[in-house]
Parts: sequence; structure tokens; C-alpha cells
Amino acid sequence: MTGRKCSVFRFSNVEVDERELQLKRSGEAFPVEPKAFRVLMHLLRNPGRLIPKDELLNAGWGEAAVTDNSLTRNIALLRRLLDDDTRAPRYIETVSTVGYRFICPVETVDVSAASSDAAAGSKRDGSVLAVDSTVLPSLPKKRDLKWRRWLFPTLATVSVSAFAVGYWYLTRPLPPLQVAGYTQITHEGRRIFSIAGTDGSRLYFNWAYGPDPQPNAEVAIAGGEIAPVQVALPLPFIKDVSPDGSALLVSSQDGGQGSIWKVEMPGGSLRRLSSTGSGFVGTAAWSPDGKSVVYSPGNGDIDIIRSDETGARKLATPGGYPDGLSWSPDGSRIRFSGDNRLWEMSSDGSGLHKLLPGWRPSSSQCCGRWTPDGKFFVFLLRDGLFNNYGHIPASQLWVLDERPRLLPRGPAEPVQLTSGPIRWNDPIPSKDGTKIFARGVIERGELVRYDAQSKQFLPYLGGISAEFVAFSSDGHSVAYVTYPEGILWRANRDGSHPIQLTEAPLFPINPRWSPDGSQILFCSYDSKGLKAYVMSSQGGTPQLILPDEPGAQSDPGWSPDGSKIVYSTLASVGNFNSVLRVLDLATRKIATLSGSEGMWSPRWSPNGRFISGLHDGSSGGVRIIDLETQRWTQLQEEGECSWHTWSSDSQFIYCSLIFAGNDPAMFRARISGGDPERVVDLKGLRFTGALMSWEGLDPTDTPMLLRDAGTDDIYALTLATK
Repeated sequence: MTGRKCSVFRFSNVEVDERELQLKRSGEAFPVEPKAFRVLMHLLRNPGRLIPKDELLNAGWGEAAVTDNSLTRNIALLRRLLDDDTRAPRYIETVSTVGYRFICPVETVDVSAASSDAAAGSKRDGSVLAVDSTVLPSLPKKRDLKWRRWLFPTLATVSVSAFAVGYWYLTRPLPPLQVAGYTQITHEGRRIFSIAGTDGSRLYFNWAYGPDPQPNAEVAIAGGEIAPVQVALPLPFIKDVSPDGSALLVSSQDGGQGSIWKVEMPGGSLRRLSSTGSGFVGTAAWSPDGKSVVYSPGNGDIDIIRSDETGARKLATPGGYPDGLSWSPDGSRIRFSGDNRLWEMSSDGSGLHKLLPGWRPSSSQCCGRWTPDGKFFVFLLRDGLFNNYGHIPASQLWVLDERPRLLPRGPAEPVQLTSGPIRWNDPIPSKDGTKIFARGVIERGELVRYDAQSKQFLPYLGGISAEFVAFSSDGHSVAYVTYPEGILWRANRDGSHPIQLTEAPLFPINPRWSPDGSQILFCSYDSKGLKAYVMSSQGGTPQLILPDEPGAQSDPGWSPDGSKIVYSTLASVGNFNSVLRVLDLATRKIATLSGSEGMWSPRWSPNGRFISGLHDGSSGGVRIIDLETQRWTQLQEEGECSWHTWSSDSQFIYCSLIFAGNDPAMFRARISGGDPERVVDLKGLRFTGALMSWEGLDPTDTPMLLRDAGTDDIYALTLATK
């Protein structure tokens, strides 16, 4: 007679005897609870298969009403008996929220249960107990009928469960990328303008322009001494590092001419790739194979050229000023930022579209880079809208997961990588993809005023971190904007009793008191552009001075009698296609000052006779119009000038030359003519502010400025997946 089959299962140093309900490990027998044993049997009969929890519950408890906790407890019991580890399983693997899998190879030996039962029931004399043959045939028939009744529902349930588990497995969220640690690479604290790239062993970066005429530098990725990178070009600026690390992509500005160069490393031999008529080169990046360069020539276009200087052509015209150009590792796509959004297009310039349309519209997306394997795209997200004129919002690192999936799924949303007081910039993935190099910046300034007796700049108003300081005409009150928060405050002249006037996201720039002290003018950038506002000096809601005017309004200032407001139409720094205009508050008529083409940053003299302005950027010098004669004069020859300010007697204009190589200083020039007079030496000072620096005068014509008290260093952020 053939009986039902029982099995003995062997794996590793374990033997499980189904007939004896016994588990032996290294020859030692361990008793097992019946329900746990039935669960173990089901796992051993299905090695390597993911078994859903419902299926195991049915195997151990049948139709009894039990919870997942009962299964969890029995799995834990089995793991103790098998000396298994949940964190590094050798036998039973947990698939979170789904079920379990027996992962060890199993050897199965079948034995006859009927013969075993008969042997167990034999008498001592060797005879076998009698069995009623009339009963035996009927039992299989009943079991067979029950088996057939439940076959289809069971198979259907198993099939649906298997499909659900398979679909979940193929579409499940993958372990997210996270920052597992931070390592500070530089410890200078000095302002860095940007990190350009890495050759695998070194990082190349640019200092912020200042006293040092050579802004290019390098440092080992493990940290150490910072070394200058000598580039024999006017105002060199490293844009990118070639994929093989053998050359740098460097822009240069010489007068009104901008150019892009390939600089071999080491040695520094030069090869001009392209020139731009704008005098400005924006962003630039090498293709992954090093054979092409994509760049923005400063006119809103994106151009491409081969690294052998051939094949130059326009790739796209997205408008604005494209920034942060980056190639995908396979060379098929190019991404960049513009108008506070991330954009993507094919490497041939086709298919231009927003990368994350509709995602966080009130924030600014910028400056992304792919990891070398193309699985992640790391970029900056700023907590407000960035503009080319004023406030740069706080920024953190975010990542877009682009790992391939077997089955398609909906578009993934980016995940935040960093948080806290440090503002991150310029993410550069390491060559092996395990780290992100980035600038970590803590923004803080110290308001200082020049002390003629000690010939030093000393803390003013308690050394608060504030800029755009302006005094009321009677000298009793002061207004200022905190840095980097961008909040307008009013206080007594000594800084006591401060009152907050504005709040984010408004970021006031260059506040000006009305002559009677009742109102304050300023400009601020929002989603509609750069606009001029006026508000009560006692507080309230700021109001647009020209709500129906479509163009930009920057640097508004009062006439001394308070009847007019002068402003420029400058939309952003770098785009000097602007003029100076005067608004008559009584008639609401606007007049353009004739001959003010290319001018911005107007200042009305205290005596009301003159209006000054910068011409064609700070390098164009200061021009003045005499409102009585309507004649323009050039105050100085063309050259750099920052934060020009009228003296209280209207006889001088003060001007800072903070980017004048090794000789930064504040000068004043008499409007009637003569050589500029050096007022204050600025050598060795570090500047900061929403516009990179701020300088001004107090009511006694004493220079003030915002001294940099923050930190700016390069960090390595170690990446890991959970």
C-alpha cells in the first residue's frame, strides 16, 4: 500500500523531520510549537519564493481569526531556534509589509508516512494491527471533494497576491539618497564665488573678486593648502573642468570683449574657443566626451562649439540669462536654470521644456549636476525667487531620483538633502559619485563706520548685520535692511527702539526717506520684476508707486522738495539697456531724461540741481546732468565705481573702487572738476551684502560699509542610500 509522503528537510547544519515534528541543529534536537512548525514547513516547501503573510497565516492557523502579530511572534521563534539574524539573515528573509522568503538552499528527502505509522503500531511480536479496509477508501474521497471545492478560490487568491506583490516590487520606492556625513575641506572663511569642477583629485574654484587680482585657485579633495591657478588672461574665471581632468574651461573679459578659452593643465597653454560681443560670458560646460562646449554668450542664447574651435552654432534661445549648464552623463540631454526654473532640452537643442513644471512655484531652482552614473540629479532650491539685482535667497541641496525602473511610474518629486543655517551652493559630484562637493555659506555682516582718529573701521549701531543705511533729513532717525534676512527697520539714530517695517518675501533695496520724514521709498524684486514701493515711515503696507507701469523701476529717490521721484528702468544687473526717468507726483506724468540711455542707479543731489547715475555698468563711470542747463558731464574717466553717493553739501560725489586689484579705496571727486581724492583705504577688508557689497555715508559724510563677518568654505558631503 502507498501512503502519504512525509519529508525530511536538510539545510546548513539543520535537519527538520516532518513526521517527528522535530528540528535538529548540529545534531541537537529542539522542540517546536505546532503552529510555528507548520509555518516552517510551508517555508521549506517553497524555498526562494516570497510568501505573502496571508498565505503563511493560512498555513499555520487555517481559517482561525488571528493577526499578523501571531505570525511575527512565530517567525521570531523560528529565528531563535535556527540561530538566524534579522539584520543579516541566512535562512528567513523579511520583505517589509509583504511577507517572508526562505533564502537558504534546501535538500528534501521523502519517506512513506503509512509504512512509518504501521511500523510504529506493530506489536512486540511483530504482528501488525488490523486496519478496517471499509473505512480507508472513503477518507480520501471526502478530502478530495474538499480539496476540489477550495482549489479555484485558493489559486485565484494566490495569483492575485503574487501579481500584487510582483507589481509592488517592480514599482516600489527605492531607498532614498541621503547625506551621511560632512567633511570641511577649506577653512579660509574668505568669500568664494563658485566651484568650477574636479579632476578627481583636486577641486578648482574661483575666489570672489576683491583685492586679489588672481581669483582662480585649487585644493585637494581631501583638504589641505590652497594654491593659486595661474591663468595668463584678463579677469580669468574657471567655468568647468574637462572630463579627463586635463584642461580647464576659462572665460575672460577684456574691455567690452568676452571670450572662452581651453587652458591645458598643468602648464597653462591657451587655446581660444570663442568670443562674445557682449563682453560677458555666462555659464559654460564640457560635453561628457570632451569634444564640445556648450555656453551662454551673455545675450540670452545658448551656443555650442567643438573643442577644436569648429562647428560653432546657436543651440537654443530660451531667453533671460541661462545659468548652470550641465550635460547628462550619456550626452543626450542638457539642463540649465533660467527664470527661477530648471529647464531641459536634447543635446541638439530640441525639445526645450521645464523640468519640474508646477513644482514649488514660489521657490527658485538652480544649478544642477548629474551624478556620474546618471541616477541622481542634485540641484539648489532657494526659498524665494532669485534675481540678478538684489537678494539671493537661502538655498539647500535637493535631489531628483532618476534611477531606471522595470515598470513606468509617475514622475518622482525631488527630495531634500540638506537643511539648517548653512546655505549651500555649487553642487559638484565627485568622480566616483559617493560625494557632493559644495560651498557652505553662513551669511553675516557687521556694520562699521570709519574712525578718522584711529584710521580704522569700527562697529556702528552695535555692529548689526545691516546694509542700505539711510538717515532722515532731520538726522533723528535711521532706516536699514538686515542682512541676509532682507527686513526693513526704522530706529532712532543711535539704533535704539527699532521697529520692523516689512516682512518676507519683500526684500527692500536702497531705502530713501522723504524730505519730511513721513515716507520711505525703496525697490524690491518679486515675480513681476523690479518695482518701486513707498510706505509710511511709521509702518503699514508698502504700495507700488507705479502699479500700472509694466517696466522695471529701480533705485527710486526723492527730489529735495519731495515733489518728484527719479528712478531707472534697469531690470537686472548685466542688462544695462535702461534710462533714467522722473515721476511728477502731482501730475503723475513721467519724463525720460534725455541722454540717459544706458544709465542706472540715479542719485538726486541734496541741493536739487543735479542728478547723477552710473553709465553702462559700474565700469562706465559716473555721469551728471545739470537740471538747469540740461547738460551732461562725465565726472571721471571710464572705470569702476560702486555705491556713488552725494556729499551733504552737493559739492562731491563719493565712490568706492573695491574691485581695484590690490588698491581698493573710497574716493571723492569734486563735481566742478579736478583729480579724485583718496578718502579711505579699503585694502584687506572683506565685503558682503545682497549686492556683494554696500558702502554709504552718515550725515557727516563719514564712510560706512558692511564688513563680511560670515564664513564661506568648501565641504564634501558623503552620500548614501538607506
